[in-house]
Formats: sequence, C-alpha cells, structure tokens
Amino acid sequence: MTDNLTPANYDSIRRQLFDRIHKTGEQVKNDLPNKLRFAIDHKAWKQFSRADGTPFENISEWIVTPFPIGLGAGQDRLVLSWEDILKLTECAPDVHEVLLGNPPPKRKPKPGSKLYPSTGIVLERGHSSSRIALLSIHLKTQYPKYYEAYMRGEYKSVTAAATAAGLLKDNVNLRRLKSAWRKATKTERKQFEEWKKQPD
Repeated sequence: MTDNLTPANYDSIRRQLFDRIHKTGEQVKNDLPNKLRFAIDHKAWKQFSRADGTPFENISEWIVTPFPIGLGAGQDRLVLSWEDILKLTECAPDVHEVLLGNPPPKRKPKPGSKLYPSTGIVLERGHSSSRIALLSIHLKTQYPKYYEAYMRGEYKSVTAAATAAGLLKDNVNLRRLKSAWRKATKTERKQFEEWKKQPD
C-alpha cells in the first residue's frame, strides 16, 4: 500500500488507538478492530521509536510498550491488556491473525538472573530477596495475566505488577523511604535517626 499519510495522520492513529485501549464498553468492541486494521494497513508503529531511538519490531510491541512511548496496553487494571485486545479482535480474523503472528517480545532475563525451575519464576540479580521471590510466586500462581505482562516488559518490576494486580497497596512514599534507607550509608542512617528524635 502506498502511504500518503502525514506525521499528523500517524499521531491521530496513535491517539485514537490509545483512546480505545483506555476505554471500556461497546465503543471498544466496535471500534478497536477497525482502528487496529487501519494502523496495520499503514504500518503506523514504524513511525514511532522505542526509548533508545530504535524502531518498534512490530505492532504488538508498540501496543504493549508503556505510554507515552507506546500505547500502554495493560499498564493498569482499567486499561485493556494484550489478552483483552486479542479477544476483542476475534471478530476480525485479519487483524487477529496479524496480532497472533506478531506477539509482543518477552522480557529477557538480565545477566545473573536465576530461574527457579519448579515454579518457572525468574528472579533478576538484585531482586533475590525472599519477599520478592514470594511476591513473584503469588503473582504467577494467583494472577498469571499480570505475571505474563511483567515478563513481556509491560511493568518495570514485580512490585509494579503486583500493585496493579491488587496484591500490594501502592504506597509510593513508604516504598521511597524503604528504598532510600536501604541505599543509605551508616553515617546517613545515624544522622536520620538523630533527626527523628528532634521535636517537630
């Protein structure tokens, strides 16, 4: 197909697909396959780049890459997941076949990661604490959809996926405090303890 679309046209395709992925109801069921078909026909994903500036491998990778770089499918519980999109395109075999034939890339374990064969859980280096391991197991066994989304790279961490699944409360301040405490030196921890004793 010869493309005479402008950058503004491609932005419009992206915006309309984003709107459909982030909405629910009959509008999604009716519109999403047609919007995806148009994006496929015009190879819209090739007009956008990953965070590192390289082109997206296929439409599926573009769909599941977190917004604003990609369309953000599955970013939270209120947004259509990859599985939801596949189900909604079953009524449009041409679109469905393209998506099935081009699945999103799976998260590649980082060097030093450990695979626990009995569970199939992958723990990345630096995330080998028993808490993260337990969280990973709970996520994979109780909320496999979210674990698979994490493995596809839709969530930056097991914690983010578990929060989206409802396993954890999203207490951002507490997580930041804990993270800062773990990274603090002995001197910094001592200074913090002294600061806590001071009256407000």
